[in-house]
Amino acid sequence: MWTVALCLVTLLIIWIRKWKNPKCSNGVLPPGSMGLPLIGETLHLIIPSYSLDLHPFIKTRLQR
Repeated sequence: MWTVALCLVTLLIIWIRKWKNPKCSNGVLPPGSMGLPLIGETLHLIIPSYSLDLHPFIKTRLQR
């Protein structure tokens, strides 16, 4: 039981470290946030906008 839990915690720590420090071919990541794992920036898009104008999430993406 303890060994399974220890293995899971170890794998979780390795996964979080790889996510926080991604490697890319040229050493430079493209601009933008990485968002949450498996969810990305979906939560920012789902948050309701209180105006009839474009959603703020879409505005920031268009400005980039």
